[in-house]
Amino acid sequence: MPTSPLFDLSELLGMEQFYTPEGVFYEPFFKFESKFASLQRFFLMSLKASRQFNLESKVSSVISRAKDNSAELDGLHFEITSSDVEYFDDFLFASTLTQMFSLFEGFLLEVIELSRIELNSDEPIQKENIPLANRYLKWLGNVAGCEILISKETWATFDVLRDIRNRFVHASIGPVPDQMKSKFSELKFKAIASGMTEKEGYIFIGFKTIADAVKLVEVGFLKRFTN
Repeated sequence: MPTSPLFDLSELLGMEQFYTPEGVFYEPFFKFESKFASLQRFFLMSLKASRQFNLESKVSSVISRAKDNSAELDGLHFEITSSDVEYFDDFLFASTLTQMFSLFEGFLLEVIELSRIELNSDEPIQKENIPLANRYLKWLGNVAGCEILISKETWATFDVLRDIRNRFVHASIGPVPDQMKSKFSELKFKAIASGMTEKEGYIFIGFKTIADAVKLVEVGFLKRFTN
């Protein structure tokens, strides 16, 4: 069965770049750019590989049945194929969303450490019952004095993306929380309208939303420390 190569430089160079740092060099921003772009390539490569694997698995199952192999072997083959077709996407989408938030949180911590150096401060991060990213951003605003204006719309998108990630991870089929229903429906519409599958659309929205938030952090940091 002919397959397209996993590495295609022209395809990679043509990918949308979600985040590009400003011209002033501070390591956390350039490091994030590199990691975030790599995660995007990892997602696309993994999606291509998993789709190809599942296609070959389906074809192999049909060929095996045509050869009149044993019923036991056919049953095992069918079980492997059907399980992978059902779960591969969820594994990939859950891990990608998880890595997105992990990169964002790690980036914010690095910006906090950089701010501490600039301020000569060891002010701790307050422990609160809110997501880590929210705590880190509060520190950058309240302690470092960075003006980071992340909209309520973006926070709502973060909350829905976390919920979607949890549904992938835990196979949750429970109802969408009331406070998220409107935003969830909006993201679902955007995902479907993107021309991708619904789940691929969620990943695209995740990349864009986090990249936009990182840009706001960068602008706020530069305004605070380079004037």
